[in-house]
Amino acid sequence: MAREIRSSAEEKILEDYHGDYFKTVHRIGRSTMVIALVLSFAPIFYMQFVKGWSAPLASYLNVAFAIAALCVGFWLTEPFQWFPILGAASLYMGYLAGNVKNIRVPVARQLRNKYGLDAQSPKGQIITTIGCAMSVYTNLVILTGIVLLGNWLVSVLPAVIIEAFSYVIPSLIGALLAFRLVESGIVATLKWSVPPILIYLLMSTGKVPFLVDFGMSTSIGVTILIGYIVYKMQVKGDEQHGEAQ
Repeated sequence: MAREIRSSAEEKILEDYHGDYFKTVHRIGRSTMVIALVLSFAPIFYMQFVKGWSAPLASYLNVAFAIAALCVGFWLTEPFQWFPILGAASLYMGYLAGNVKNIRVPVARQLRNKYGLDAQSPKGQIITTIGCAMSVYTNLVILTGIVLLGNWLVSVLPAVIIEAFSYVIPSLIGALLAFRLVESGIVATLKWSVPPILIYLLMSTGKVPFLVDFGMSTSIGVTILIGYIVYKMQVKGDEQHGEAQ
């Protein structure tokens, strides 16, 4: 009887998770993204209509196209890259608050490894969402302090510490790599470095002009595609193994 009640409760949780929960997440997430999009133009509106500073429309379009040409690869590939780790709610928060790769992903991976949960399970999603939300608040408090006291801090910090800030990004990437090595092993981790290395070699030769401008985005996209193919092959293999049994 107790097992039936537990099973019924779990089914209800999964039903709510895939139903009302995701609908609410996407409704709030899309709304906040639209609000952020509108507010991102607030400085332009302020300069145009309050200060009376203006520029030709062609200038705005040229800047917009230049940024789009530079970042379109990241816009298309990064959500696919981080969604399996963060999930929907954390991904919305990450792109609204920023620092997805530097802060939100390490937090999500640390929580997943600590509690041994699948990021796409209901428990994994809730824990990841709470952890990313707390990282946003923590980041906001620290950022506010740095903005208010930044000039004073830079003036009192030793030069060696200021120079060490250039190693922050490599350190974070190294931490992510260490998590992957512990979780999957050396061979399973290093095999994913093959596509970026090959694309880098093609970029260095300059014989493929497209890769000179979009090499990093292409390497991410190719790696994601290979990962998807490997995943489908593993799922098919598991299904065949289950049928054989």
